[in-house]
Amino acid sequence: MDNEREGRGEALDGLVRVTAGRDGRVTGIRLDPGLRRLHLDEMAAAVLRAVNAALDDSLPDPHAAEMTRFTGALTEALNHLGRP
Repeated sequence: MDNEREGRGEALDGLVRVTAGRDGRVTGIRLDPGLRRLHLDEMAAAVLRAVNAALDDSLPDPHAAEMTRFTGALTEALNHLGRP
């Protein structure tokens, strides 16, 4: 995921859509008019699910940097072993 991409999350088959930046801030919320038929508790739960999904999608994988370091070290070790 590049630095400019926003995380995206949705709930209730897209009736609630949320975007979040890599800084962990919500950047947009779109509520479909069809939500009006729902009880406020259901609507709030859907917004919460969509926000959390967008935040999860916006944040980098915490293991990615560690894996990059590991594969770099492994490649370096293999290259060193291949030298005469």
